[in-house]
Amino acid sequence: MPTPPTTHHAQLGNATLTLLEPALPAQNVLSIVLDVNPGSALNQDGSLHIRTQHLLDAVAAPAALAAAVMNDLDDAQRRTRTRLSFLWDEHGHVQRQTVDTQLQLDETSRYGTPDLEPLHFALESSARVLLAVIDDEWGRLLSVHLGEITELYRLENVLGTTDTFRIHVVPTPEAHSLQSVAEQSPRNAPVQHQSAQQGGRFHHALMAQVQRLYQVGAFEQLLIGGSVLGRAEFRAELGPDLRGTIAGEFATPGDATAAELFTAAQTALLVMEDHLETAVLDEALESGVHGGASTLEAVQEGRVAQLLVSGDGSAQRVWQDTSGQVYAQAPASGVSPLTGGGVSERNLREVLPLLRERYGVHVRFLTAARAQRLDTQMGGLAGVLRY
Repeated sequence: MPTPPTTHHAQLGNATLTLLEPALPAQNVLSIVLDVNPGSALNQDGSLHIRTQHLLDAVAAPAALAAAVMNDLDDAQRRTRTRLSFLWDEHGHVQRQTVDTQLQLDETSRYGTPDLEPLHFALESSARVLLAVIDDEWGRLLSVHLGEITELYRLENVLGTTDTFRIHVVPTPEAHSLQSVAEQSPRNAPVQHQSAQQGGRFHHALMAQVQRLYQVGAFEQLLIGGSVLGRAEFRAELGPDLRGTIAGEFATPGDATAAELFTAAQTALLVMEDHLETAVLDEALESGVHGGASTLEAVQEGRVAQLLVSGDGSAQRVWQDTSGQVYAQAPASGVSPLTGGGVSERNLREVLPLLRERYGVHVRFLTAARAQRLDTQMGGLAGVLRY
């Protein structure tokens, strides 16, 4: 009877790679990404099990590791939308690290060195956004990252003898599962809410939390929601550094659930992502570098701060010599001008880990219309320069 795997779960976040990578052995790891969303039409009538078995067969996964993956599918469907699993054999015992995300990632499998590229793709293709939701009763701050929404801070604007507002402690929620604030904070007697402008204390307290979160890098872009008056009062409090992070606004009640807030902000989130990617493409075209050969050369000279990649990089071919140097075209006669030896054909996705490690480059993966523009106008690869 096989030994049940020792399993460690993690939610996908910025610290995931830092914690996960040192815990994985360098070789003989089964890496597999599965769309386990129970609501997906692709997963009906046993299709998930059949598709998973094909992915396992394609990489000749060892029987014990394959069995652990198959036995995990029902649990995975109860937990998340996409599950990334890393499994290996340690002295006859199956060890497993799993990472869950609400993002939709391409399904992949590999047996050998751990395949961390799906994690990089998820982390590097999603901006960290703060939703600030304000009306005359509530001030709330929620983080949106990697397809999940989490409430960070909440103020209730109440009329009392000593306080003009009170802070509610926010529990750690499941993604999209927050109840309305009124349901979470039941009271025996009705609360009289006062004007949000009174004394400026309410907005000042909320703004202090926004500033703190910005200083520690908790968000890159700010979306403002709530009532018309609440949004206007909040904007008036913003300093010059925070004004530059505003990516849009949307109307919503202050006590909306997380799912309702996510729906209300969806259009603004999509517009924000479009603007971000368009701006970085414009910068690369006007003052950066583009084209496969020029971009890879600049990356390997340490001049590129941000590398722009179409899709996940798996469609673009490159060549690599034994020193790790990467070329956009095969060198003459298949001989590396650096080492004098042969080169191996790879796809760009496979060499991105080395480029990150050696040159400290940040990769931004582009999709949809921005990926098409990168392919047609810039040769499929571009970079924003450090200098």
